[in-house]
Amino acid sequence: MPFEFRIDAWILVAGLAVGYQWALRNLGPHLPGFDGAELARLRRRFLAGLLVLAVSVSWPLDTIGDGYLFSIHMVQYLVISLVAAPLLIAGMPGWLLVALTDPVRPLARLATRPVVALGLFNAVLVLSHWPSLVNVYLRVDAVHFGMHALWVTVALIFWIPILNRAPERFPKLGPPLQMGYLFLSSIIPTVPASFLTWAETPLFDEYTNAPRLWGVTPVQDLQAAGAVMKLGGGIVLWAMIVVIFFRWAKTQQDAPPRRVVQTGS
Repeated sequence: MPFEFRIDAWILVAGLAVGYQWALRNLGPHLPGFDGAELARLRRRFLAGLLVLAVSVSWPLDTIGDGYLFSIHMVQYLVISLVAAPLLIAGMPGWLLVALTDPVRPLARLATRPVVALGLFNAVLVLSHWPSLVNVYLRVDAVHFGMHALWVTVALIFWIPILNRAPERFPKLGPPLQMGYLFLSSIIPTVPASFLTWAETPLFDEYTNAPRLWGVTPVQDLQAAGAVMKLGGGIVLWAMIVVIFFRWAKTQQDAPPRRVVQTGS
């Protein structure tokens, strides 16, 4: 397995880091809603998201996922969508999210509606792993880069209804609806994942003809990919559901008791 340096991926990650830092220093102080006290905390989250993104699109994860094992490709997709993307959104100040989406405000408001965002995220998950498209994605560098960009974009849209810091522009779901939103997203992928888990014949020409790594056969690779999609994604989403539930339950316990107004008979 040769070492590969993905210059396009690192240019993208470096550009996001530089652009973010420039916006915090030069753009934010002139925009409404700027709060310098929270920048350190937000910067750590955003840079952590960039680090996870950089690892997911670099050697060896990207090399194994593109040239050897579809199951590792699925791990790469989940890391981008369920780890890097929420960290990036959680680290983005509200004023920056507003500034970035202003040029396409009507489209952004439509795409980030919970029903639309949920549908987009899961549609891209299924369609981008269609066998014919996967074979093109693995052969053509431009399609490879475009697919990564699509995954990141749709994943960011998916997390906006839960983690955005500009609720005046993008309404934020309350905790019960957040849990329902994540629950649905953990259930929908189980359908395509089941087809992979119980596969008995190879589906992807590129992975079928690839050199065998660690003795994993093409069918075993497909079955492992289905398990990763079903269990790996579900574990991450359900962990978030549990965190949201306990945070919400704590706010309910800390809330002052309601006063009962008695009226005379």
